[in-house]
Formats: sequence, C-alpha cells, structure tokens
Amino acid sequence: MSGTTLSYLWLADNKSIKGATGPTYTPVAADRGKKIRVQVSGAKPGYMTMAKTSKEVTVGYGSIASNVPTISGTAKVGSKLTAKPGTWTAGTKLTYQWLTNGKTVSGATTSSFIPGAAQRGTVITVKVTGAKAGYTTVSKTSKATAKVATGTLTAPAPTVSGTAKVNKTLTAKPGTWTAGTKLSYQWYANGKTIAKATKTTLKLTAGHRGQKITVKVTGSKTGYTTAAKVSKATKAVAK
Repeated sequence: MSGTTLSYLWLADNKSIKGATGPTYTPVAADRGKKIRVQVSGAKPGYMTMAKTSKEVTVGYGSIASNVPTISGTAKVGSKLTAKPGTWTAGTKLTYQWLTNGKTVSGATTSSFIPGAAQRGTVITVKVTGAKAGYTTVSKTSKATAKVATGTLTAPAPTVSGTAKVNKTLTAKPGTWTAGTKLSYQWYANGKTIAKATKTTLKLTAGHRGQKITVKVTGSKTGYTTAAKVSKATKAVAK
C-alpha cells in the first residue's frame, strides 16, 4: 500500500540475526546449515501494523571464485618456477602442490619450485587449492610446462695464484660454481697437457721454464651440462 513504511528482520533457525535489518542479507560461514527467513513489517499512520514472514531456505556451501593457475619461469634443472594463482574469492587460503608427469613431488608445497635432476625430461604442473570457511574447497591445476631441460652450471673462469718461477707452487682458484658441482683440474704448459697435473696445485720444475701455464677446471653435476673453464696464462716461468 502506498505510504507504508517497511522494516526487515532476518532470522536464522528462528533467531534474529544481529544487525540484519536491511532488505538484503548475505549469509556468513556461521549460517551454513541454518534455515534463513525474513520478516517484513509494514507500518502506516492510522493502520494496524502487520508482519509477514517468508518461507525458509537452508544455507549451503558458498562457491569460491577461482582461476586456473599459470607457471612462470623456465622449465630447466636448477631454475626456479613460480605459481601464479590468479584472483580468488577474498579471504581464501591457498595451498600449493607441484607435480611431475602428474605425480606429486614430495615436499613441493610452496608457491615456487626448483626442478632437480630427478625431474629432467618430465613436465611440471602445479595444483592450487583454495579453502574458506563456509565454502566448498576448490582445486585447480595449471597447464604443463615444456619438458624440463638439462641445467646450466654457474661456471666462472678460474684464476691462478702464485709466482711463475721454477720450484714455486701455483694454485688454481676455481671461483664459485653451482652448489654441489664436482670439480676436476688439468694444468697446461703452453697449451699442452702436463701429465698427471690434475690437482688444485702445480709445482713448477725446470722443464716448465720459459713456458706459460694455464689450468682448466671442469665441473659436473647430475642433471646439468658439464662445463669447463680455462684460466688466463701466467707469465713465462722464470728461473
């Protein structure tokens, strides 16, 4: 009726919901499983106030807005991959699980993952699961990466310390390689291999006099391409 003032009261299991006195109400997690009704009262001067109550509806689980995650980074041994979950319902708690060829990688449950030698040649996906009180849990899995390629070692050129002089000892300084890399050494005189000179040090003899010395450092690690670096030459070995 024209001129009637309406007021609203929302109820959950026949109990009034504090503060819920508007024409709309959004159920919260605490309402899940409860029966919701609304009571509408109409008032107008000179008329008897009346109240009507709606039929009840049972609150079910909410639906989380979710996205299929994507993966950024290069699928390569030793290179970090990062999960990009996209936008989910505000307040959703996200968890991660990385998979290789569709199989769970034990312990790989953060938003980033570095493939190791065991993942070389496989494809990587990430599953993102979203949970929020009162909502149905949702899981989404990314598209697979390309096959994980062989890693590239961090391999600096070595240097040689010491004095290039007969009876003096030279020492190879390999620099910092990828953690876990196994290093081997080979010394050269004027570019020719010095027999059995495969340690980190070389004692110069009269046979080296007048020659320039270099050292080659070779690094190897499972899942990575073997790398070799050669130092700059010393001055010609003096007496």
